[in-house]
Amino acid sequence: MGRIMRLSGAEASWSLTEAANEPFFNLVLRYVFAPYFAGTLAMSAGQGASAWAFAVGAGGLAIALLAPLLGAIADSGARLKPWLGTVAVVAFLASASLWFAAPGGSLWPVAFAVFLGIVAVELMNQFSNAFLPMVTARDRMGLLSGLAFGFSQLAGIAVLLIMLWASRQPPAFLAAVPHGTDRLAGPLAAAAIVIFLLPFLLITPDRQPKPGQRPASVSRGLSELKDTLREAWADRDMRLFLIGRMFAADGMAVVFAFGAVLAAATFGWDSGSLAVFGLVITVFGAAGGFLAGLLDRRLGTKRLLLAGLLLLVLGAISVLATDATRLLGVPTGVALGVPLGSPQEQGFLASGAVIALGAAFALSAMRAMMAGLAPPEKIASYFGLFAFVGKATAFVGPFLVGVLARETGSLRPGIGIAVVFLSIGFAATLALRAPKAPVAGASASGHAASPPD
Repeated sequence: MGRIMRLSGAEASWSLTEAANEPFFNLVLRYVFAPYFAGTLAMSAGQGASAWAFAVGAGGLAIALLAPLLGAIADSGARLKPWLGTVAVVAFLASASLWFAAPGGSLWPVAFAVFLGIVAVELMNQFSNAFLPMVTARDRMGLLSGLAFGFSQLAGIAVLLIMLWASRQPPAFLAAVPHGTDRLAGPLAAAAIVIFLLPFLLITPDRQPKPGQRPASVSRGLSELKDTLREAWADRDMRLFLIGRMFAADGMAVVFAFGAVLAAATFGWDSGSLAVFGLVITVFGAAGGFLAGLLDRRLGTKRLLLAGLLLLVLGAISVLATDATRLLGVPTGVALGVPLGSPQEQGFLASGAVIALGAAFALSAMRAMMAGLAPPEKIASYFGLFAFVGKATAFVGPFLVGVLARETGSLRPGIGIAVVFLSIGFAATLALRAPKAPVAGASASGHAASPPD
């Protein structure tokens, strides 16, 4: 165990790169800046919701279009650090600029900054993921992927705790600024990019060009993108993996987008109860990430992914079978009263923990699986496809949930869509052949498993 957990400098710095992304998602897109944008910056709730939806939707579309293309262009050259550094600078500037989003100003420049931040942070994740096969041996990819997910969740918890402290006991410089705590979300997300990504950029060597290799170009990138799409579809296991990821990502998106909404509608939870729910989800996500890193070597990446998807399916089913009077379909005989005090509420909370654990296993294993399946010389291109299939159909699940909710008058039947999507993802994953890991202690190229510092 000690040898397994000893990390080289490159491995340790890479395992922190995902923590550079998570604060942006937690602070800007989910819990702090989003409600400030829609409820305070906008002239009306309708205007705020419309502008926010446009920024987030346009960001998702841009990622789906740009991720495969930029990955292919990057792979047409050799070096990846300039790409990672460039999108990191854009993400930093876009996040930091949100400090200037004061009430009374124009809404659309702020929406554009959010759009840029979404795109840059996602691309930052794509290019940092592409380094995984370069910093470690294949038999340690799952370990590092799990550690990265766990550290990212800890970073998400840390920034939320900082924001909670700042909102209750604001320092003088924040108290003197209108809505200073809300506006601090952007600079804090920007600081996380520097803290968690800079060590990797400084420590880890870049991919080196082959003799005679020319710099990256758009024309060669487009040509390689066509080749990559053709190769990926012709490869049975890669095709099954990408299909499985697409459906699983859609299923997870439905669960996480509507789980808290369902809880509030079912149990009448207020913001305090929902905050506890969110904290439980994040804590179990962090624990699941670290556990996934250890289990990957014991179970194998494919089995870990299947276990994660199975936990997600079971958790979603248990959510559907728990309501204001029943726990897993069985009446409890206990009426709702004190928030989180009834067995059915506690069961719902436990279901959320199972879902968070399953998501951690699945997301960690998906990244390691892609790193093992993709050709090393096209790793950025394939992680572009990885990002694409995670975003391209993200609208389908919420759309179907909306249709079912409109027809039935309840959100609950729509959540069943997640079970269907996750089950399809499970079936596709079950059918693929996992990449064979090299013998422990040797990498695919025959070098030592742990790269030198």
